[in-house]
Amino acid sequence: MKARKTAVLKSMARKWTPFEKVEITEQMMLDYPLLMNCKAIYANSRMEVQMFAVETSIGGVMQVTFIRHGDIEQLSWEEIQRALHEIFGPGVVAVEVYPALQDEWQTKLHLRVLWVLPSTYSLPFGLEKIGAWGKKS
Repeated sequence: MKARKTAVLKSMARKWTPFEKVEITEQMMLDYPLLMNCKAIYANSRMEVQMFAVETSIGGVMQVTFIRHGDIEQLSWEEIQRALHEIFGPGVVAVEVYPALQDEWQTKLHLRVLWVLPSTYSLPFGLEKIGAWGKKS
């Protein structure tokens, strides 16, 4: 039965639908206390995107959590990039951090967390810079 359920979820998730804003209800916050700090949730046929505002030394940053529906497989780089652009716009810059072992989050979900940077902040590194390959890409 589990194999059938997984096949149905994968089949449903093949088609990419537009993101829609999800209302964060009081019941959701009771069931998932972390949502008390959530600024917004968007969802489409493949994933849910939760947003949390964080103040940092470079200004306001949006911590964004990506969770695939059904938790059946990891989200790809391309899916996250597409979601970022659809929700935040094509000019957004985000980073993903791989923390030191003592700072890792322990979760059973296959989630990805990125930080959307303020538009006024310019990364001191990036794909357009001269890098390890010695030339601009």
